[in-house]
Amino acid sequence: FFTQYLVNDINSSKRALQEANESLENRVRERTEELRSSELKYRTIFENTGAATIIVEKDKKISLANSRFLDMSGCSRAEVLNRKTWLDFIDEKSYRKLSGDEKSPVAEMPTAHGKHVECQFVDKHEKRKDILISFAQIPETEASVASLTDITELKDAERLIYFQAFHDALTRLPNRALFLEHLSMAIKRAKRRPDYHFAVIYLDIDRFKLVNDGLGHGAGDDLLVAFAGRIRESLRDIDILARLGGDEFVILLEDVCDPDYTNAIVERLQQALRKPFALQSKEVFAPASFGVVLNTQDYEQPELIIRDADAAMYHAKESGRGQVKVFDQKLHEKTIHLLQQETDLRKAVHKNQFQNHYQPIVRLDTASVVGFEALIRWNHPEIGMIYPGAFIPTAEENGLIIPITRLTLERACRDLQDWQKNLGHTLELTVSVNISSRHFLQPSLLDDLKEVLDATGLPPHLLKLEITETALMDEADESIRMAHRLRDFGIRLMIDDFGTGYSSLSYLQRLPIDTLKIDRSFISKIHESPESNRNIVEAIVSLAHKLDMHVVAEGIETPEQHAILLGMQCEFGQGYLFSRPMPKSDVDALVGRLASRPPSEPGRPYAMTGCLPN
Repeated sequence: FFTQYLVNDINSSKRALQEANESLENRVRERTEELRSSELKYRTIFENTGAATIIVEKDKKISLANSRFLDMSGCSRAEVLNRKTWLDFIDEKSYRKLSGDEKSPVAEMPTAHGKHVECQFVDKHEKRKDILISFAQIPETEASVASLTDITELKDAERLIYFQAFHDALTRLPNRALFLEHLSMAIKRAKRRPDYHFAVIYLDIDRFKLVNDGLGHGAGDDLLVAFAGRIRESLRDIDILARLGGDEFVILLEDVCDPDYTNAIVERLQQALRKPFALQSKEVFAPASFGVVLNTQDYEQPELIIRDADAAMYHAKESGRGQVKVFDQKLHEKTIHLLQQETDLRKAVHKNQFQNHYQPIVRLDTASVVGFEALIRWNHPEIGMIYPGAFIPTAEENGLIIPITRLTLERACRDLQDWQKNLGHTLELTVSVNISSRHFLQPSLLDDLKEVLDATGLPPHLLKLEITETALMDEADESIRMAHRLRDFGIRLMIDDFGTGYSSLSYLQRLPIDTLKIDRSFISKIHESPESNRNIVEAIVSLAHKLDMHVVAEGIETPEQHAILLGMQCEFGQGYLFSRPMPKSDVDALVGRLASRPPSEPGRPYAMTGCLPN
C-alpha cells in the first residue's frame, strides 16, 4: 500500500511538473512573441521615424542604423554597423568645434541626454549638408539614440538673411553695418598691437546723378556694379570695400606700413578710374572724390572715422572732380565749424535773425532807380553781421535755404509794398530776390509765392526772381515748365551771373526770361586790355536785345565802366558807383527823398546820383 501511495504521488508530481512546464513554455512562447512583436514594432518605428536615426554605443560606434541614415550616408549596412563611429560622418571643422567644447556630445557621448548638435554631414561621396543631431540616452544602457535632421534649406535661408542684412543687394559688397564691425575690430586690434596700423578711404562718384538722369537708373546701377568691381581689383584680399549707399563707397586698408602706401593705393585707384566704363554701348567716365583718414590710432568709435573720412571727401569734392583730401586737424576744425553753423542756422530760422539789405538797380542813361535787389544778411547774436557767401552754401546743403529764402521774400515784398505806398503813382519800383535751384524746382514754389504776395499785397509783376543759368540747366525741362507757370502768374525771371555757368541757347529761347544779369567778373575788367571781356559783355548785351530781354550789369564801380556800358546800350546796372547795399532804414530815407522831390518838368527822371548816399 505504501509503495502504491509513493507511485501515485510521484505520478501526480510528474503531472503537475509537466503541466507547470507546459504552462511555462506557453508563457515563454507568449513572451517571446510579445518581445518579437515589440521589437518589430520598435524596429518599424526606428525604420520609419522620418529622420535618419542611429544607435550609438559607448565607444561612439554605430550599432544600428535605419534606411534613411544609410541613404543619407551612401553606405551599406555592412559598411556602417559596428565599423564606423558617428564622428566619421562629421566634417573636420565641425569635429574641431565639437572637440573644443568640453560639454559637447563628443566628450559626453553616450551618456548625453537631450543634446543637440548642428554640424556638417559628409557622406561617402564627400557631399555635404547641414544637419541637426539630437541625442537621447537609452535607459539602463550605455547606448544613445541619435536622430539626424537635414536642415540645409534652413541654414541656406539663414545665410541668405545674414547676407542680406550685412551686404549690399546690388554690388554684393559689405554694407555699413558689416563695415562698422570690421572697423571696430581694426580699432581693437590697433589698441592691442602698437605695430598695427590701418587707414580708411571714403569715395564718392563725381556727377553720378548725370549718368542716372541721362542714361536711366538701370545704367546707374550698372555703373555702380562696374565701379565696385574695378575698385575691388585694385585692393588686396585683406582690405575691405563696402558700399554705404547711393554712390558712396568706403575702404578699410588693413596693415598699412606707412602713409606712402595709402597714397600709392589712392593713386592706383585714380589711375583705374581714369579708364571709361562701357554702359549701354557708350563710354562713360566716372572719376571719384577721395577722403582719407590716416591717423586712426586715437579713435575709439568706428562711426567717427567714417564721419571724418566723409568730411575729407566732401572738401575734396569742393576742390573739383577726382580730388583727394587727407583729414587733418584744420579740416576737423572746419567740420566742427560747419556743424555749429548748421545748428546756429536752424536757430536763426526759428528766431528770424535775418535782415534784408537792398542795392538799387538804376537806368544807366539817367541814373534813375528802377528797383532793388534784396541781399540777405545774418545778424548772428554772437558773431554779428554775416554775409551770404559765408552761410548760403551750408543752407543749400542741408535744405535750410528754402525757409531762409521764404523769409527774404516775405520781407522784400512787404518792404517794397510799403515804399510803393509812400511813392504813390509817381514811380513804380521792382524787387528781385535770389532763389536756389533746389527751391526753384519745388512743386510748391508757386503756391508759396502766391501766399506771400497775397499776405503782403504786392502785385506779382513787381517781383523778380534771380536764378543762375547753371541751376536752370540742371533740370532744364522742369525749369522751363516752372518758368512758364511763374510768367503766366505775372512774376518775372532774371538769369543771375550770366556767362559764368553753362547754358544752351535753345533752352534759353524756350525760357520766358525777362532779364540777363552780366556777372561782375566781366564788368570789373571791361576797360582793360586785351578787350576780350569787353567783347564778351557786348555779345551778351546784343544777344539779350535780339531775344527781347533786358540787361543788368553787376558790379559797376567806376565812371569808365559806366560809360563803356552806356556805349553798348546796356540799359540797367548796379554797383558801388551808385550805392552799396543798404539796410531798410536807409532805403526808407531814400524813398522819402524820392517821393518829396517832384520833377522840375514833366517826364524828367529822378537822377539817383544826387539822391543815393555814397
